[in-house]
Amino acid sequence: MNYDFSGFHKGCPNKQVLTASDGLYIVCLDCGVAANVEAISAKVSPADACRIGTGDRVVIGKQSVGVDKGVAK
Repeated sequence: MNYDFSGFHKGCPNKQVLTASDGLYIVCLDCGVAANVEAISAKVSPADACRIGTGDRVVIGKQSVGVDKGVAK
């Protein structure tokens, strides 16, 4: 699965992805908040995941509440 987590803490510039025993986490270093990447991300196709930049990506599958990228189908 491919994830677009660009909606996570949009106003905060310092984020990092970490590996844990139960999956990947994105951490906002400004706020001290961590979230499971799969839980908070919009799911995107492999082709959209390879696109450069933060343009609009088509969201596939279920989209987590609070993620405002694209429209879930």
